[in-house]
Amino acid sequence: MGQITDSLKEKDYKRIYLIYGDEAYLRNYYKTALKTALTAPGDNLNFSYFEGSLTDPNELAGLLDTMPFMAEYRVIIAENTGFFAKAGAESDGDEDTEKASGKFGTLIDTINSQSETPSILIFAEEKVDKRSKLFKAVSKAGLTEEFKIIDDENQLARWCINYLKSLDTRISPDAAMYFVSEVGHEMTLLKNELDKLASYALDKKEITVNDIDALSTHQITGKIFDMIAAIGNHRQKEALKLYYDLLALRESPFAILALLSRQYTQMLTVKDCMIKNYSLQRIAEKTGLKDWVVRRLQDSVRKFTMDDLKKCLEACAQADEDIKAGNLTDILSVEVLIVSCSS
Repeated sequence: MGQITDSLKEKDYKRIYLIYGDEAYLRNYYKTALKTALTAPGDNLNFSYFEGSLTDPNELAGLLDTMPFMAEYRVIIAENTGFFAKAGAESDGDEDTEKASGKFGTLIDTINSQSETPSILIFAEEKVDKRSKLFKAVSKAGLTEEFKIIDDENQLARWCINYLKSLDTRISPDAAMYFVSEVGHEMTLLKNELDKLASYALDKKEITVNDIDALSTHQITGKIFDMIAAIGNHRQKEALKLYYDLLALRESPFAILALLSRQYTQMLTVKDCMIKNYSLQRIAEKTGLKDWVVRRLQDSVRKFTMDDLKKCLEACAQADEDIKAGNLTDILSVEVLIVSCSS
C-alpha cells in the first residue's frame, strides 16, 4: 500500500502532494482520488486547476495561503507544469540562503512556512529532478510518491482481473497474462483495451484468448518478438525502426531493455532444452512458461546459436550498467545494444 493510499484511507491529509512518474494512469488515478476526497461536487469556489508550463508559481503560493470559503479545504491542482524538471532545479536559488530566490522563491517560502491554512496543493508531474529546492521543500512539508511503469506482469494481470470484475466481466488468470503480454504495460492503454473487450463480451460476460487476438491492439511484446527476429536475421534497420515505434508509443527504454533481457534469458533456456530434444510439455514444465509462449520462443531461437544468445544477454547487461553508471542515456544505450546484436 502506498503513502497516498494510506493518506486517503486514514484521512491524514498533507498540505502538499507531489504525484510523479512515468505511469500516467496512476498519476491521474491518485490525483482524482485526492480531489474527490477533499472537495465537494461542484464546489468551484474552493477548487483551482492549473496545467502546463505557463502556470504562475506566485499564483499557486497566493492560493496556498488563502483560507477556504465555507468549506473544510481549498484544493489546488497543478499538472504538467515542468516546475520540478532540471531547468527548474537550476533557477530556484542558492541552497545556503535563508530565503529562496528565483522563479520559485515565493512558492518555496510559502511551502516552508508553518502556516496552518487548510489549503492543499497537489502537483502531478511526469519528470522530476530530486535535486531541486522545490522538490526538497515539498518532500519536507508534504508527501511525494513516484509511480513507475509496472514491469511485473503478474501484478498487472491481477489488476486486469479486478478491473474487469468491476465491470461484471470475467477473465482467467492465463488469459489475463496473455492480454498483458500482448498489449503492454501502460495502464491507460490496458484500461482502454479492457473497456473495449468488456463491451464486446457483454452477453457472455467472459473474455477469452480468442477475443484478445480478435480485438486487442497488440503492442510492446509483439514488437519485442519482431525486434528479436529482425536482430536474428541481421535486419538492423528494421530492428531500430521497431525500437523507435515503441518509443513513439511512450514505452520506457528501461522497460524495453528489461523485456529484451528477459526474452533472451528465456530463449537461452529454451535453446538448451531444444538441443537436449526436450518435448514442448517438458520445456514448459522446466521453464514455468505457458505452451504458447514456449512455441513462440522456439520459433525465435532457431535463428540464433547459443553463443549468439549469450552475447545478446551480455550486451543487455552492459546496456543496463551503462545507464546506471551514466555512461549513456537510456535511449542511446538500448540503441547501441540493438546495433551491436544485429551487426
